[in-house]
Formats: sequence, C-alpha cells, structure tokens
Amino acid sequence: MKKLLTNNKNHNFYNSLISLFSSCKSFYINVAFINFSGLQLLLDILKQCEQKNIKGKVLTSTYLNFTEVKALKKLQEFSNISLKIFDSSEVGFHSKAYIFEFEDEYKIIVGSSNITASAFKSNIEWNLKVISKKDEEFTKEVLKEFDSLYNKAYLVEENFLNSYEDFLKNSYKSLSKEFIFKKQIKENSMQKQALENLEFLRKQKQNKALAICATGTGKTYLSAFDVKNFNAKKVLFLAHRENILNSAKLTFEKLFINKSCGIFSGNKKELSCDFLFSTIQTMSKSLHKFNSKYFDYIIFDEAHHISSPTFKKVYNYFTSNFTLGLTATPNRSDKENIYEFFDDNIAIDFRLNEAIEKSLIAPFHYFGISDIVIDYKDVKLEELSRLAKLLCVNKRVDFIIEKMLFYGNDGDKRKALAFCVNQSHAKYMCEKFNKRGFNSICLLSEDSIEKREEIIKRVQDEKDSLEIIFSVDIFNEGVDIPKINTILMLRPTTSSTIFIQQLGRGLRKVKEKQFLTVLDFIGNHNRAYLVTFALLGKRIIDKDSIKLALNNSFANLSNNTFISMDKISK
Repeated sequence: MKKLLTNNKNHNFYNSLISLFSSCKSFYINVAFINFSGLQLLLDILKQCEQKNIKGKVLTSTYLNFTEVKALKKLQEFSNISLKIFDSSEVGFHSKAYIFEFEDEYKIIVGSSNITASAFKSNIEWNLKVISKKDEEFTKEVLKEFDSLYNKAYLVEENFLNSYEDFLKNSYKSLSKEFIFKKQIKENSMQKQALENLEFLRKQKQNKALAICATGTGKTYLSAFDVKNFNAKKVLFLAHRENILNSAKLTFEKLFINKSCGIFSGNKKELSCDFLFSTIQTMSKSLHKFNSKYFDYIIFDEAHHISSPTFKKVYNYFTSNFTLGLTATPNRSDKENIYEFFDDNIAIDFRLNEAIEKSLIAPFHYFGISDIVIDYKDVKLEELSRLAKLLCVNKRVDFIIEKMLFYGNDGDKRKALAFCVNQSHAKYMCEKFNKRGFNSICLLSEDSIEKREEIIKRVQDEKDSLEIIFSVDIFNEGVDIPKINTILMLRPTTSSTIFIQQLGRGLRKVKEKQFLTVLDFIGNHNRAYLVTFALLGKRIIDKDSIKLALNNSFANLSNNTFISMDKISK
C-alpha cells in the first residue's frame, strides 16, 4: 500500500507523523537537518514514546550547517532516543526517511521533509508512505541502508556539540553585513483592501468608519496611509496610553516628512503642530483649548474603549470631516455596541485567522496545558483574590517551570511575558521565579511609563539577562514588544477578548524571531474553546467545527502556526 503525503488545508505531514508515533513499537528517523521549530512540535509525542519505553534512533547531518545545536541538545534529553550525526563535509547528506516498526510490518515514509515547522505544516512537500511486511525485500533494503549510514555517523556528545556550536558562531561572525535596501513603505494586503473600502465609503458620503484588524497587521500604518489619501491638514490621534502615542507618532513621521507631529499628554504639551497625538485623559480635560472643528481627521485607537465616559466626551465634542476607529477586539464584555459610534461602517474586518493566512504576523506554537496542580471545580474565575490564593503555591510554580523548560523557545534567550490574575499573584510568581534562577521582574499598573519603557527595552536587549516580565493587564493592548518569543498565560479566563489581546503581544513580526511559543495553563477544560474561537475568527462556531479543528490539529492554519492541546483539554 502506497500513499502520497502532502500539506494541505485538511491534513499535513505533521498529523501523519503523530499518528504513526502514537502507535508504533519503535522508530528510526533519517533527515538532513533538524531545527528547533520542528522539534518543538514533536516534544509531546516523543515524551509519550519515552513513557511507553518505545525506542528510537535519530540520524541527522551537518549538511549546510542547518541542523541547530539547540535541537540536538533537546533530543539528548530523551532516554529512549539514540542520536547520531553524519559528517557531510566530504559528501552531501540530503536523505529524508521516517521508519516506524509495527507488529508485522513497517510503515516507511521517504520524501522531502526535514524536521522543521514549515516542512511539517506549510511547505510544498512530497512524501511517499509505504506499508511493507517485515520479510519483504524493500523493508530489508531500507533498514540496511539506514544501518549503514547510522554506523558511519558520530554519536552526539558534549565534545561534538561544543565544537559544532563554536564553529557555527564563528561562521556567523565572519559573514559580511547584510545588504539592506531602504524601500518605499508600501501597503500590505490588509491595508490595501481597507484603503479601497474607506475610499468607497467616502464616495457614499460616509464620514465615519471602523477598522477591525488583528494585532500586528498594521493598524497604525493603515490610519497614516488613509490620512495621506484624505490629504488631511489637521489630524488628532487619540489613545489611552502615552506609549501608544509615541509609537504612532514615529509611524506617521516616517510617512509625513513635511508635517509636524506633537504629543499632548500629562507629560508633554506640544500643541503647535499639524498632527497631534493625545491621550484621551488629557484631551477630555482640555477640550476648551480647541474649536470643535479644529481637526479634519480624527483617529480613535483601541476604539473598543469608545463607549467609556472620557472617550464619549471627546467623541461628542469634535466634528471632523472624517473619523476612523482602530481595534483588534471590537466585542466588549459589557455588551456595549461600538459599531454604532462609527455608523456601522466597517472598513475592514481582518481577524487573527486571516492574518495567519496572509503571513502578516509571526507564526506561533500554542500548547494548551491542563493545570493538573489546581482544582478549579468550586472557584469562580471572577473571584480574583480567592483565585490568586489558589494559584500562589510552590507546586504550581514548579509545574509551570517544568513545562517552560520542556517546550523551550525560539532563539538563544527566553524573552517572556507572563499574565497573572492580580498584583499579589504577579509579585508571588516573580519572587519564586527569581529564587529559582530565572531573572524576572514584576510590572504593575502603578509603575510609571518611564519604568515600563525601560523594562520593555531591557527585555528586548539580547545582552540583558532579563527573561520574564510578570504583569496583570497592563500589556493586554497597545504595547509593541516585537522580540517577545514566549507568552505564559497563567490566569484562567473565559474572555476571548482578553485571550486574543494577550496572545497578540507576541505576534509582531521581527527578523530574529522564527516563531512565538505560547504556554496556556488552561485552568478549566471548559475554556479550551477560546483558542478555537479566536482562530476561527468571524466564522460561526459550532460543536462540529470545534471538533474538526481539534481532531486535525488545526491543519487548515497556514504560516507554520501550530496548535496543540493535551488530552484533558481536548
């Protein structure tokens, strides 16, 4: 029996592998290179094999120096796996085979896929799966060839890893600086579609619109592009935090060389400018300084806050030629309808699943982990102080650290954001992690903007030893920390809005980041639907669609995004 395995919307190579790992007696893997991005997706099934004492041999190579030391070190942790590496300095090593032993037969995959996330999920890959009896000639030939290569290879041990790691570091250092051509800033696919829709709305004599765009897809640039199209002379950009304004101001300054931009906040009063970036709090107290028609274009960032009293006050005062709302999460928990503030005009509705499909955000590997340490049976999630006491136990700290170390992260250094229940929980976690040797800091709502910005700079600095920022809700929205490579969701929630906001903190694309690792300690298996809800976006959610998504491990998601939930969560 033969079957062609490819990556498509309904199935992928990863799912085929997992099925074979879960039922085999032993396994043999022969691939040209192994990256941590792919290995991380196999960690759970390899752990299950180790627990069931299913032995395996893994053979890879130094071909083109693509194999990552980090991946080799992780494989060494498994007691059931014998790991060897083939020296391809004299001969190229490009073979890929996955061999699984069963009672009477072998299931053998030969094809194009190495152990990388893209090979498992999204690349155009052809792999042929063959079922062959143990006494068939084909089986004997494959095993003989594997043994021949395996016997010529070196065991992966400390001396090899040290010399290989040094070689890779030195070879990277010797590379010349990358040539960077400063290109004109252009619209991405989401922005182009939204700009066309905004022009259409204005032709219909509409003067308000709401743009719903997933975090990291370029909402601020969208507003700047539209201001340019509108040829606005006086622009007001409103947000509830000064750090958002600073970031937005930088964006506008890149596109508008001949326009002056200023900040209007508790700390700065730069009023003599063309484009004013103001906190909503400061503007709501200073409306008397402005004529109601002073601005011809107004932007409400994080527009889901627009029904709050301060936002409403500013909204009702000004009469602009055009008003644009920007948000990633339009649905409020208090059921307020924000759409009516923008006359129900939707310029674009571009959710997380579409951002993944268009590769506008960083790929992420999500692991939904049942919180087996805590019994949430009689606890209401809204009772934060009681919930915090329940979570502040050493056993849970050890459990979180165990999982964090097991799954690892992209890159040499962990740069993590950890979301907690309340301040006492955040302080407790920070203290315990520091005691266990993880350089951590706690950021709370009363901390100054200057302190927040300093900590954000530190966590993004590769030379700084800071690993983890523990916080409550201050990083849910409006903060760019592109180099974050790990999100720890330590607070159970039933809010899909909060879930998407927190997930979004690590989705900003940056050259140094291949993927984001998300560890969600699911407090109650009943909330495991949140990730499904978030990823299916605007589509109608029903039991069948959730079941299908879980059963095929979200094979329909592109951009190397990966979703895994343990059995209890599923």
